[in-house]
Amino acid sequence: MPSTDHLHFPRRLGAACLLLGLLGLAGCVRNSSVSDEAWKTLASSIQKEFDLLVREFDQLDSQGDMELCAPVHFAVARFAVYQAVEERRNSDLAQLARFISRARRALSFPQQALRDKQCVDSDGDGLTDLEEARVHKTNLNKADTDGDGLSDGEEVRRHRTDPLKFDTDGDLLSDGEEVLLYKTSPLRQDSDGDGYPDGLEVFKGTDPLDPCSFPAGEGAHRLPGPYTQCRPKPAGAAAPPKRFVPKPAAPRGPSGGSALPGPGPSVR
Repeated sequence: MPSTDHLHFPRRLGAACLLLGLLGLAGCVRNSSVSDEAWKTLASSIQKEFDLLVREFDQLDSQGDMELCAPVHFAVARFAVYQAVEERRNSDLAQLARFISRARRALSFPQQALRDKQCVDSDGDGLTDLEEARVHKTNLNKADTDGDGLSDGEEVRRHRTDPLKFDTDGDLLSDGEEVLLYKTSPLRQDSDGDGYPDGLEVFKGTDPLDPCSFPAGEGAHRLPGPYTQCRPKPAGAAAPPKRFVPKPAAPRGPSGGSALPGPGPSVR
C-alpha cells in the first residue's frame, strides 16, 4: 500500500499556490519594492517546492498504487510533472510556480481516488486492479484468471474459493461446475460426506449430494472418515421432485483429459 507521503500533497499544493500568489504581488520581476534578500528567499522556496514535487512523484511512481487505482488521472499528473521538469531551465519564477501548482493539482485527483478506494476495474470482475495486483495476484485484464467458470470477484467475495486454482478443493470438478451445475461445495471434496469425492461420484453416475448414493467398487478412492450416516427414505416416501442427472463429460484432470476410470455400476 502507498506510504503516508502522498498525504502531503494537499499541503504542498497550498504552498505552491501561496508562492504563486507572492510572485503576483512581487510583480514577477526585480524592482525596487522587492529587496534582494526577499527575492532570494522566494526563489529558494520555489526551488525547494520543485525538488519536493519531483522527489515525491518519483516515489509514488515507483510504488505504482496510484497508477493502478486511477491510471488516466495519474497519466495526466505525470505529464504535468514532466512538463515542469522540461520547462524548468527556460521558465522564470512565476512560470515555474505555475507548473508546480498545476502538477500538484493534477496529483490530487488520483490521490483522492486512492483514499476513497474508487479504483478502476479493467476486466469488470468485481475486483479493482489494485486489489488484483497487490492482494490476490490475479490477472487484472482477465475476468476469470483460472478459467474455472467463475469470475475472480465471485470467487473472492462470494464463494471464498481460490481465483488462481481451477479446482480449489481438488475433487476433480472445477469450481464453476460445482457452483453452477452440480450445486456441490467448491470448498469440500466430498459434499455429501459419504467418503467419495464429488468428481468421482459425478463420473460414476451417483449423486454427490446424497450420502446413500455412492459408486460401487471404488473403496480404494474413498476418503478418510468419519462419514455421514446414510438414512434411506421410508417405504412409500414421495420421490424427490428432481432426479439427479450427471454431466455426460468426464471431469478434467491436470492434463485436460479424463482423470477417472470408466463408468461402473452404482449402489443405492
